[in-house]
Amino acid sequence: MASKILTKTDMMMEDRMLAVSADPVRADTLAKARAFKRTWLELAEALSKVSEGKLWEKWGFSDFDAYCRKELHLRGSTVAKLLGSYRFLETSAPRVIERARTDHYEAPIPSIATVEFVEKATAAGHADEETLRTITRAAFDEGLEKPMLAKKFGELVFPQTKQEQKEKMRAAIAATARRLSALIAENGAPVPKQLAIKVEETIGELLEAVEN
Repeated sequence: MASKILTKTDMMMEDRMLAVSADPVRADTLAKARAFKRTWLELAEALSKVSEGKLWEKWGFSDFDAYCRKELHLRGSTVAKLLGSYRFLETSAPRVIERARTDHYEAPIPSIATVEFVEKATAAGHADEETLRTITRAAFDEGLEKPMLAKKFGELVFPQTKQEQKEKMRAAIAATARRLSALIAENGAPVPKQLAIKVEETIGELLEAVEN
């Protein structure tokens, strides 16, 4: 079996884990940062504890952001996303956090994108309580991920204005017209030359109308 290839960052973090092994909280947070794609919720919980307890002070960092950036190699935007999603679950679906603490999950742990979708749907205020409960159940208990949630509930929770609908339709028409123009222009296209010219002229007029 081929051994895992370690990146420079992996090796740096592995060395740091050994160096701080006497501090279990610090070492544990580092370990979760390395595996954060798989255990984002565990990392978010660890970061929350570090942030709330200001543990980074006793570790010699000027602030929480510096600790995350220098020791965990996490961007500020990533940390904000992790903590935001974790805090939303804390208040709206603590059962998901409890599941993540067990060895045998009774339902899949949702991705950050899924949690963000539910959070934004809740904040948007367009859906009624029953719809929000349905979305929450689908996301956190049934394992539906963001793409399916958006397809199923997107229009309900994020309704488009008439102007947005018009712009979306305009863009779709323009894209289809350009695709048709490209197909007709291809060598060997089974379209008589005179007809192709007429269609190209019509497409030009159509694009001018929808783009102006």
